[in-house]
Amino acid sequence: MLRIFLTVVVPLLLPTAGYLLYIIVIERRRAQAEEAHLRAPWWVTAPWHWLVLGGVGLMALTLGTLALTSGAPPHSPYAPAHLENGTLIEGRQGAPAGK
Repeated sequence: MLRIFLTVVVPLLLPTAGYLLYIIVIERRRAQAEEAHLRAPWWVTAPWHWLVLGGVGLMALTLGTLALTSGAPPHSPYAPAHLENGTLIEGRQGAPAGK
């Protein structure tokens, strides 16, 4: 159940939550500009620094999670791809050398 939640529900809800937060921030900035009798273009009121910071943070979280939870153990042997009796055996990490 947790795997389904993390692989299906969270990737669908996070962008939606981010978009709703973005809309809230933009509407507040537009209201402030209207109160000051100014008309600000949409790109001025966009929270660019928060969007960039959020993107970099999510990228770092994703790469860190991938680095820590996948792959073969450090210093494990690598068996390159080779032919055995006319059949191509794919290369693999963590296999004993020579097998």
